[in-house]
Amino acid sequence: MSLFAELKRRNVFRVGIAYAIAAWIILQVTDVVGEIMQLPEWGGKLILLMLAAGLPLALIFAWAFELTPEGIKRDKDVDRSESITPQTGKKLNNTILILMALAIVYLLVDKFSGNRPDSVSTPAAEVAQDAAQLETESAPDSAPAISRQSIAVLPFDNRSPRAEDEYFAEGIHDDLLTNLSRIGALKVISRTSVLRYRDTEQPIPEIARELGVATVMEGAVQRSGNQVRINVQLIDAQTDEHLWAEIFDRELTAENLFAIQSEISEAIAGALKATLSPEEERRVNELPTQDLAAYDAFLRGRQLMTTRNSEKLERAIQEFKTAVTLDPQFALAWVGMADSYALLSDYGSLPQSEGRQQQKKAVQRALEIDPGLGEAHASMGGVYHFLGQHAAADAAYRKAIELNPNYASAYQWYALRLSQNPLRIDEQLEMIRKAAELDPGSPIIQLNLGMAYLNKGQVDAATRQLERLRELYPDFSRTYLAHAYIQAFFLGRLDQAIESIWLSQRKDRGSLLNLGAEAWFYRQLGDAQAVERILEEMQALNPEHPDTVNAALDVSFYFGGDAAAREALDWATPRLAHLPRYDTDIGHRRLMLGDVTGAREAYLKAEPRWQQPEAWTELLSRKYQDACVVAWVFERTNDLDLGVRLRREATRYYTEYLPGLIDHLDVHLPELCHLANGEPEKAIQNLATQLEHGHLTDWGHWHRLPLFDPIREDPRYQTMLQQRDESLKEQRNRVAMMAQDGST
Repeated sequence: MSLFAELKRRNVFRVGIAYAIAAWIILQVTDVVGEIMQLPEWGGKLILLMLAAGLPLALIFAWAFELTPEGIKRDKDVDRSESITPQTGKKLNNTILILMALAIVYLLVDKFSGNRPDSVSTPAAEVAQDAAQLETESAPDSAPAISRQSIAVLPFDNRSPRAEDEYFAEGIHDDLLTNLSRIGALKVISRTSVLRYRDTEQPIPEIARELGVATVMEGAVQRSGNQVRINVQLIDAQTDEHLWAEIFDRELTAENLFAIQSEISEAIAGALKATLSPEEERRVNELPTQDLAAYDAFLRGRQLMTTRNSEKLERAIQEFKTAVTLDPQFALAWVGMADSYALLSDYGSLPQSEGRQQQKKAVQRALEIDPGLGEAHASMGGVYHFLGQHAAADAAYRKAIELNPNYASAYQWYALRLSQNPLRIDEQLEMIRKAAELDPGSPIIQLNLGMAYLNKGQVDAATRQLERLRELYPDFSRTYLAHAYIQAFFLGRLDQAIESIWLSQRKDRGSLLNLGAEAWFYRQLGDAQAVERILEEMQALNPEHPDTVNAALDVSFYFGGDAAAREALDWATPRLAHLPRYDTDIGHRRLMLGDVTGAREAYLKAEPRWQQPEAWTELLSRKYQDACVVAWVFERTNDLDLGVRLRREATRYYTEYLPGLIDHLDVHLPELCHLANGEPEKAIQNLATQLEHGHLTDWGHWHRLPLFDPIREDPRYQTMLQQRDESLKEQRNRVAMMAQDGST
């Protein structure tokens, strides 16, 4: 008999197969149990070594011995006519089948039980997770499983011979993302988050894990003369295998470019089994413009707009103007112009009223051309928000999300709108978290997430988030500005706030927002010379900007005496009273100067609905800090009943609603209602809490109101003022030392 036949007769092969399967199962169980029991790292290696050593012993045993009814005997001692190796072989076959079944069950459980590392772990995601952990003071919830219908489109390579064609490749990439974002069944990561993977050497599976997607698309664009080549490939992130790939060689026309993008979008939807509604299919296949030159200008404008740099925003507006001049029906270009004007009023020296007016004109034109453009509705939401038309803003943002469910900016801007209402803080967090999910690498979205935690009074969570943001995005100036806000308002560290503002200014020297904040911090410290110096810088940038006007008003109001304050207020009122950010403050300043009648007129000009009790519920959600002051004025200007009712409603808002929604209620000025209610003891207690928590800002502003007259001579109040002044004096000296050391 041959050796092979003899090995088969003695069941050596069967024993080897059964041993190998059993060893594999033991190793898998060891891996799970070892993690639970926290076995040392060498423990698993020792078991593997023992199993490997046992295989040849098992094979030798199978060769040399046989199982008989009388027990185990040496093979040479068993008569062949009495051998039961065939029956033993059948038993081994059954054993092998059972072991294989166990192995298959284990594999299926491992595949579908969710034990795979599906949770997203990116630097930006870690920021949000850390903040959430501080917020809940417990372990964060596990991340949801990654949807198979999720995709990240990596930046396209520019394979054109001209480096200036880089913007063209970026534009094609951006437009494809815009097209895909309109497909509601897909989760599409925003452009901001994928840009950091340009020229990356990271493996596709690793990128996908960081972004929380199941598929990744790579592509390249080559433009040569009147021809364009675009090649793309869709990759399964789990297996790193290609799901679909295509090369498009076409004549360079706008129609061909958009046709290619539509084909790619539909192919991706098909590969990911995402069903398009008739409206989505129409949106994916529509032609934004047929003018290639207009499209070029649009692409340049959009790349400039994303920088958030004041100088480049001005250039972006000119590019968008070129685009709509060449093609007046180019709706997306009108939206680009609208958003650039809004951003320039935030980041540059353009007055907000002018920027929002230009934004409104441009976005209205876009909606006339294409009423179903989600980006246009989101932009219009910003206009309504600025104008104080909050119901209209909510409706516009919801419409934008409905039309473009992957448009991260719509969720972000809606969250900013909701941030004004403490009763809707949970909705705000939901919206900004959705924006962060779609665009985890966006610093402004992650910053707004931090500020949402701050709105809840969770200072530690917000501070930790900003610290991580500074590490991840060191050139993003808004992080330093937000950090300054926390230091000043919540921690009473105006010296550190000014240091943060200096860092912010190094990143963007042309920002009036930074200069206005610095002037405000110095005003808190009582440094008139510093405020006047900063005011000169602001006037050089734009003397008519509202922030500049307000800084000039502060100089006279806080450092010039009552006569200078009245003169400056008369000058500033027509420049500020029509702006929601400043209109109510005009009334406060009138009241501080003893003009109760003028204060009433200013309050009602800013918000006529103070005289309409049916509107108070909505008003209190945004202006609860003003309500008791307005009520106090009503009671002293022949509206006693209205004032009493408003004061009671405002007090109820403070006592019944806010405590369950936000921490650090003392920073929201409940003492104004205590004083209006004739409760000086409660006011003193709240001021003591503010002093203890370091909430020192704007005492010099609010405490000038006549509501504080009943406690001005109280020794406890005088002591608190002295303690605050001493703290501010120490900080003023530290700022002077920092400036002398060259920290500025």
